[in-house]
Amino acid sequence: MYPAYITQAVVIMAIIMGCGVASGLLGALLGLGGAVILTPLLTIILNLPIQYAAGISLVSAVTTSVIAGSRFLRMGLPNVRIYLILCTAGTLGAIIGSLITYHVIRMGYGWVLYVLFSAVMYMAMALTGMRRSEQAISPLRPEGLDNAFIVGSYFDQSLKVFVTYRVNLKNIVTAWFIMLFGGLMSGLLGIGGGPINMLALYWAAGLPIKVASATSNLIVGVTAATSGSLYWLFGFIQPFMAMASIIGIAIGANISTYILPRVRGSTIKALLLAIFSFLAYRMLLTGLRRGNIFVMPSTTENVTA
Repeated sequence: MYPAYITQAVVIMAIIMGCGVASGLLGALLGLGGAVILTPLLTIILNLPIQYAAGISLVSAVTTSVIAGSRFLRMGLPNVRIYLILCTAGTLGAIIGSLITYHVIRMGYGWVLYVLFSAVMYMAMALTGMRRSEQAISPLRPEGLDNAFIVGSYFDQSLKVFVTYRVNLKNIVTAWFIMLFGGLMSGLLGIGGGPINMLALYWAAGLPIKVASATSNLIVGVTAATSGSLYWLFGFIQPFMAMASIIGIAIGANISTYILPRVRGSTIKALLLAIFSFLAYRMLLTGLRRGNIFVMPSTTENVTA
């Protein structure tokens, strides 16, 4: 018989790997990088402090970005020009956010990060739900291209048509500042900036949701690598747990690359809103409970969840 602590460690690693598979699949499919899903899963299921869950999630987000991003590039889904422009904002924000997190944890206000995480997800849900599901798939008229800063196109396998889209300079500027906030949230919450990336690309820049998802996957890798390096420096990353999550994330991300091209944009949007609503609610409860602001009996919390 193995000692009890070995059995317990194996069970924990298996749970983390399972969370990684789910996070990798949904994260790559929705353009979130997996960290925004893995962080609340680890805090809810294993009761990990958010800074350690965030550290594991950031390492895993880089894995999702590399695996899914390379496949999406071969499919021609991401817009590389927009990716290069917005990465500058994400990287700057990630550095600032990581430094703020370190000092917030040291001062004993870690519960604020849970509440902030929930607020960010609710905001992303509201703005994403307000935007129309799809752009028109008919060819753009020549006069519609005059004011376009970037014009792109891709083949939609689910609709069997080529979709052409345009992005104006004003939208890019708006998306850049939103992405700066996304990088800040990546450093603060260890989410790789995924929800805010989708907000910047889908809501502000006006990209089709599949292009936004694929481009977001690339940007998440850059912001997560930046934040993750600082989290490692602060001692917030546990190597063995990170290894288990990476294996699960890799499996899930590979599966997602076969699903995304065949799924309608409206389905992705509905799934995005459903997952966000659940995770945002649970993280809000956790933060309020840890801050001793609101205490709900565990049975009631489980029923309402």
